[in-house]
Amino acid sequence: MDRPPRLIVHAGFHKTGTSSIQKTLRRGRKVLEPHLRIFLKPEMEALCAAARAHDAAPCALTLRLFAHEVAVLAEGLDPGDPRPALLSSEDLSGHIPGRRDRRGYPNAPALMQTLAQTLTQAWGRAPELTFVYTTRAPEAWMRSCHAQHLRVSRMTQELPRYIARQRDHADLEAIAGTIRAAVAPHPLRTFPLEITRDLPNGPLSPLLELAGVPEAARAALPALPPANAAAPAEVLAQFLALNRADLPRDELRARKQALIPRPSRG
Repeated sequence: MDRPPRLIVHAGFHKTGTSSIQKTLRRGRKVLEPHLRIFLKPEMEALCAAARAHDAAPCALTLRLFAHEVAVLAEGLDPGDPRPALLSSEDLSGHIPGRRDRRGYPNAPALMQTLAQTLTQAWGRAPELTFVYTTRAPEAWMRSCHAQHLRVSRMTQELPRYIARQRDHADLEAIAGTIRAAVAPHPLRTFPLEITRDLPNGPLSPLLELAGVPEAARAALPALPPANAAAPAEVLAQFLALNRADLPRDELRARKQALIPRPSRG
């Protein structure tokens, strides 16, 4: 076959600027498409679902199902297309920590190793593959994850208890190091949100640099506010109270939605 496509796999971590990255990719797709093939969760729903399934019940069968979905994705990538492909979804590394009392990303190394191995098998040789993880300082990351759980689930843990449970698994650079060892010799890069948030294209900037997107295209991308930011503390307290109430699902969702601050339209 032709030379395998060049891939950049941005597989997390949750609450490290991933929503902002993906929102900019969606809004700027027309600007970027001449230079980059973009795969977000809607374009690889089955693959993301298989990753979450393996994380929920890790075994040989669920890992084979994940490998199957990787192979399906590989079949759809035209090796004759010179544009690199960017895959971006934190679901590729499993569930957000705290979901089903999960701590850290225990199954991400096996998932990423399987992804790399399956691509090599599908194309008959190793592709030019770079893994990317966006990271964040432990305390800010745990607070952001907890806020996300309060908003989208029925979590009833208060923040101190959540942090106590997650603290030993909150060093995202260390977790990335474990994944790096699993995917070697493919490179794995990490980019802290504390640095990338101030770059011209925010946390998307290093991904565009790795993909070789021209400066003119980067400059044409929309400047967007941070996506999926945590609600204010007083709203989070109300989310917690609602989660502790015995409300029907639809009512709980509606009452939370009514509390979420609307962005100013200037």
